[in-house]
Amino acid sequence: MTKVPDRFLGYAFCVGDVLLELDMDFRILNADGAIKNTLGTVGGGLNFLDFLTKSGRGVIESSVKMLTGANRLGPFVISIGKEGAAKTEFAVFLAKLPTAEDRVYMVLSKPYRLGKSDSKNTPAQKTEDKKREFFNRLEGLFEGNPDAAENMLVTVLEASAGQNLDDEKLLDIERYLQSFSVGGAHATQIADDKFAVVHDKTSPKKEAADIAAELARATGVTLKGATIDASEARLSETDNMRALIFSLQSFASGNEGFAVDQIQKNCSTLIGETTERVRAFREVLDEGRFSLVFQPIVDLKKATTHHFEALTRFELPPVIKTQWEMIRFAEDIGLIDEFDYAVINLAIAKIRGMLKKGGSPGIAVNLSGRSLSNQGFIFELMSLLRGNKDLKQYLSLEITESAKIHDLDLLSEILDEVRAIGFKVYLDDFGAGAAGFQYLKKLKVDALKIDGAYIKDALTSKEDRAFLRSMVTLCKDLDIVTVGEWVETQEHANLLREMGVDYGQGYFFGKPSPNFLVAPTAAAS
Repeated sequence: MTKVPDRFLGYAFCVGDVLLELDMDFRILNADGAIKNTLGTVGGGLNFLDFLTKSGRGVIESSVKMLTGANRLGPFVISIGKEGAAKTEFAVFLAKLPTAEDRVYMVLSKPYRLGKSDSKNTPAQKTEDKKREFFNRLEGLFEGNPDAAENMLVTVLEASAGQNLDDEKLLDIERYLQSFSVGGAHATQIADDKFAVVHDKTSPKKEAADIAAELARATGVTLKGATIDASEARLSETDNMRALIFSLQSFASGNEGFAVDQIQKNCSTLIGETTERVRAFREVLDEGRFSLVFQPIVDLKKATTHHFEALTRFELPPVIKTQWEMIRFAEDIGLIDEFDYAVINLAIAKIRGMLKKGGSPGIAVNLSGRSLSNQGFIFELMSLLRGNKDLKQYLSLEITESAKIHDLDLLSEILDEVRAIGFKVYLDDFGAGAAGFQYLKKLKVDALKIDGAYIKDALTSKEDRAFLRSMVTLCKDLDIVTVGEWVETQEHANLLREMGVDYGQGYFFGKPSPNFLVAPTAAAS
């Protein structure tokens, strides 16, 4: 068997259940993982295609033609199983290695590992899942693959207002787009009335107008669209690809400046401006032009500092105006995992530096929910935490919901592992979103930070006090520590203490500062 790089194996078994090596005729040469549970006993050069449905074979055969040795395709969800037996859905990743161009490597993963939701999900959740999967495939198709970019088009479509788009019509549109998309798997619904498809320049339907006209004849739905030439947009360049995905996300969300006719007219400008912002962010990250400031979190009963939250301060480039915009852009563009990893490393270095001087307070570091849906980031985070297990009494993690968390089951497994290593986990901004109680039911955490909006007006609002009491009571019943945010006055602190909130954070106790506001001591337990 060709030697598979450790990083590929690490990635495979981080996200997957089975790793397969195939020859170019799709014969199984080697297999590892839970293979017997998936394919039974494998040997004698069995052909992987024999385990697939007709549509699944088409997806795999056409996708392998797009592999270059520099890109990775997937996930594709296909049904796999022995002939005559029930088939099981798996998410599939495909890759070649530059050193073995006559081999195909395949990772099979249970869909739940990758944020695939079950049939109980709402239509909106399913659309969000499909959109994320489409963007992942898009990145895998073009990244480092100028040949693909040279031959492909990306078309977005929007249904005209006032039409009856029931589930059946939406599915008909999606299936039609998939029928001529690359590999039959690069088209999806990305919003209630919006779609995207990647197709070949050799297709008879090259432009959005052609596709829209055919869809109108086939489904009766009137659409307008825009077509982007992947070669003109230079989508094989990583930052340009991220810029395109950001533009498509903005189109799906209906953001100003990203209407379908504006994408058609201003595609180069939109991608160029976004690419400039990506490069500016990368420069800040690569050159370390950011620092940490620390805000105290105080024990309300003892009136002593328990630990500090680490907050980030950037040297903002001209194209990004505020600290908050910087974080949100990193999340939207898909760079937040790189940033979160850099921040946690900086916090670890800070703690170790202070320990050398005699002692360090506890520090909590924010991690985006979006980072924790990235399998590569999860693998690196776990390795980092295990390698710094001796800091478990000094370092804790705060999970933020600024980007919505899509797979609570997977996140629950991750947080269980983090806590098993010995690090404490906080859930930030509880109550800020409608999913808060769902998060609390699914996720086992050590502490919960109550959103400051409930605290700010609690002195005068009976309703806010009622919500606060219910949150505190629930957390006490679940043995979860509580932290109240936005504590601005002594009266706020007194109210939270009387209600049974454990810790407080806010300007009353101290603003974020590059220096700790108390002398370094051993971290509180």
